[in-house]
Amino acid sequence: MSTLNAIWLRFLIAAQRARREERGDSMINWVVLAVGLSVVAAAIVALLSPALRTAAQHIVSELGS
Repeated sequence: MSTLNAIWLRFLIAAQRARREERGDSMINWVVLAVGLSVVAAAIVALLSPALRTAAQHIVSELGS
């Protein structure tokens, strides 16, 4: 019976936390995370673009010979 009480108590604590949580803060965090990840992805593509282009040219020249 104490296990059931512990599970019920954890459920109540989680429900109270969800009720108090500011929904807007969570959405702002997700937007900031998405924007940050897209900036990092764009930077990686910009940095690796010349190397990828050179590697692609070498592959094409090897396949063409």
